[in-house]
Amino acid sequence: MMGIGRALTILTALLAATVSAEGQMLFKSKSSKQLVEELLPRNSFGITILNTRFQANPNSIATFITTSDKLPIQSGIIMTTGIVNWAAYPNDSPSSGCAMFTPGDSRLEKIAGARTSDAAILEIEFVANTDEVSFEYFFASEEYPEYVNKGVNDVFAFFIEGPGYDSLYNIAKLPTTGEPISVDNVNAQKNSEFYIENKPWRGFSVDNPGTSLASIFQFDGMTTVLEAKAKIRPYATYKLTMAIADVGDNIYDSGVFIKSRSLKSIGKLQPIGPYLKSEIEKRMHLIGANRIRVTGDTVGFDKTINFDFNSYEILPDDTTALNEVAGLLEQFFDARLRLIGHTDDVGSDEYNMDLSRMRSRSVANYLIMRGIDKNRIATEGRGKRQPLTYGQTDAERRKNRRVEFLIYK
Repeated sequence: MMGIGRALTILTALLAATVSAEGQMLFKSKSSKQLVEELLPRNSFGITILNTRFQANPNSIATFITTSDKLPIQSGIIMTTGIVNWAAYPNDSPSSGCAMFTPGDSRLEKIAGARTSDAAILEIEFVANTDEVSFEYFFASEEYPEYVNKGVNDVFAFFIEGPGYDSLYNIAKLPTTGEPISVDNVNAQKNSEFYIENKPWRGFSVDNPGTSLASIFQFDGMTTVLEAKAKIRPYATYKLTMAIADVGDNIYDSGVFIKSRSLKSIGKLQPIGPYLKSEIEKRMHLIGANRIRVTGDTVGFDKTINFDFNSYEILPDDTTALNEVAGLLEQFFDARLRLIGHTDDVGSDEYNMDLSRMRSRSVANYLIMRGIDKNRIATEGRGKRQPLTYGQTDAERRKNRRVEFLIYK
């Protein structure tokens, strides 16, 4: 027969498990592309992602979600120096973690002033349509509180690089002092207004129920929600590197939690014309464009497509130029394109009108094949009504067999 004490112990454990489940953290492994998509606002055209890459043990990154209002952020992605699932254990020990035995990061070592290990690094190459981007996050560590200023200054950074930055620039800094965020810079003694202590959980009780932070979260301390911001040039390519690493030892872990849907283009919208014209001029020799025209936020240029006589087939000689146009549309991701087909003067007006339409559609189909959304492209034909030259030689007539490109917002 089971004793009363033993029965109460089991009942207490069951109650703790039940209430803890109410606020548990759930994790899901995804590709680096899917993880980054978790950070972007739904139906947002402010940022486009060009490339992503994650370097670390795949168990060190995942999406997370919780129903607990005790955590500073309820959903997003987690990146740790250990295994992500470990973060959801009750905080029943002041010194927990696991070694991944993976390399550190030299960039983080410059911040921490010490050797690093078990680095987790997420790289995001992006383009935004305003002059500033931002996202929200918090940092947590098992080094708190006993290893503050003890040479195990676990560290992370958000490095940005691109136009306007001569070198890597860390935007994971305190808004008050500009100091990089680490165990030694944010704790109960220093910059304490940004610090949250997570006292160890000693099991279910009336004073410490299973829905408390310590019952669902292993890290001993964390920062409040902070915002990372970076000034950028609209429509230029930047790389954001999110990196975290252990310092001094690789046992006690740290993690950074980035809020879902918080990676936004928050600055002022800029006129697209000057930026677009500049980028077209850089690609002039590859596109073979001429007569660049800027009217407000519309930039137009003619490109002679070497259509054979009486044909709308794209020839191999023009694929390089059209690939450059596709790259331009990827960079100016919220712009639209109008394609206007033209012909030479041989044949009837009605026939040439149809042929010019087919030529513009042929170019559109090629760009769609290269990944450009068909809803961004409009086509029309103008037949032989707007020639560039009135010459009668085949070379002169070839100049009129062209497609006009208008890119606009």
